Amino acid sequence: KLLGTEIKCRMLVPIFENHNNQIEALLNDEFAPGTLERYKTSLKHTVDFLQWKFSVSDIDIKKIDHAFITDYEFYLSSVRKCNNNTAVKYIKNFGKIIRICIANGWLDKSPFVNYKSKVKEVERTFLVEEEIQSLVSKEFVTERLNQVKDIFLFSCFTGLAYIDVKKLTKNNITINNKKKKWIYTN
Repeated sequence: KLLGTEIKCRMLVPIFENHNNQIEALLNDEFAPGTLERYKTSLKHTVDFLQWKFSVSDIDIKKIDHAFITDYEFYLSSVRKCNNNTAVKYIKNFGKIIRICIANGWLDKSPFVNYKSKVKEVERTFLVEEEIQSLVSKEFVTERLNQVKDIFLFSCFTGLAYIDVKKLTKNNITINNKKKKWIYTN
């Protein structure tokens, strides 16, 4: 400052927003809409954390240290009530922004050094035949709910995820040499 060569301060939120804008520009080519939504939500949680912890709307990236990361994780778990794996995903998204800062030479070292987060194994339960049959025979009062039920059951019987069912077209249905219908999709 004495010599008049002030070092430019880089703020976190514009870097994060620029990252999200780049994802949006490449939407459906390189990134899925869900990816953009996750990063938008991650940015919102980061801004909310800054307000909660420091009463500011943005922060100089050079002020982000190990304590910042652990406090952010605590915020996600306690204030935002995120479960462990969700908090880990938001921290991972934040980590990408930090890696961008390091790659551009804006940060000398990573605040993630010596930081460990663990994804907890989640035991997923599955529907038994009786539960599926109960859904098959259930009739809802609205056509919309019946349609949701049919799509869910279609997913159960085909093993396709919802997004794959959503993308299906008539061109994905073919008839084999035994006159049986098959779904062909990537």
